[in-house]
Amino acid sequence: MKFKIKRFDGKNSKFDMFEIKPKPHMSVLEALFQIQDENDGTLAFRYSCRGAVCGSCAMLINKKLRLACRTQVSEIVGEKVLTVSTFGPLAKPEFKTGDEILVEPLPNLSLIKDLIVDMKPFFKHYESIKPWFDIENTNPEVNLMSQEATKKIDKYAACILCGLCYGACPVSARDKDYMGPAALAKAWRFYTDPRFPGREIMLSRVDFTDGVWACDHVYRCVEVCPKQVPPTNAITGLTRKIIVQKIKNILR
Repeated sequence: MKFKIKRFDGKNSKFDMFEIKPKPHMSVLEALFQIQDENDGTLAFRYSCRGAVCGSCAMLINKKLRLACRTQVSEIVGEKVLTVSTFGPLAKPEFKTGDEILVEPLPNLSLIKDLIVDMKPFFKHYESIKPWFDIENTNPEVNLMSQEATKKIDKYAACILCGLCYGACPVSARDKDYMGPAALAKAWRFYTDPRFPGREIMLSRVDFTDGVWACDHVYRCVEVCPKQVPPTNAITGLTRKIIVQKIKNILR
């Protein structure tokens, strides 16, 4: 089985081809380990939990955004893929044919080495919404939640911060100041939490040109999320709440 892997040494990019003997139930991450152990010890990639929980191994596999630990080699070998990628403000088709498995780094983020990208911009946007509870301003009497409220939050709390949505987002590709789908989905998660005291403040954190108003609403982020988080739904929800809040402020 052949793997075509994009390499980057800090200055130049190229593709290297590796041939391995696959094992039963081998994931792409396990294949990368085998290549690293038997073919090229300098191959660099991120991983941690190996169980689709940490999100560290997010990458572009056969032109599709996936988690390497969750992607079975036997299911993707020889697959032919037609997808789209951003090209400035437009989109262009990309094809993947042939028997080799193509592995590339997560798009929309600068390269560090091989399959490792710089996640700092992603987490900078995530931290800008302040996704945590301020204990001093939280009312302990409302810490108990109804089942209905819990279900609404669970859908968005499932995010593992893998960055696949960020890599798929056409807005993030052309505008590095855009907050990105993961940060905006997390903002909605806190906004809908009845224990969160600063709902209007949360709206103000995303109510600007590079916040909710920049989204193209093409649902690429929803398509690639490994945990079925729907960021676009969160963005439209935040947009509606902002509009309602502005109308209320006018009528006061």
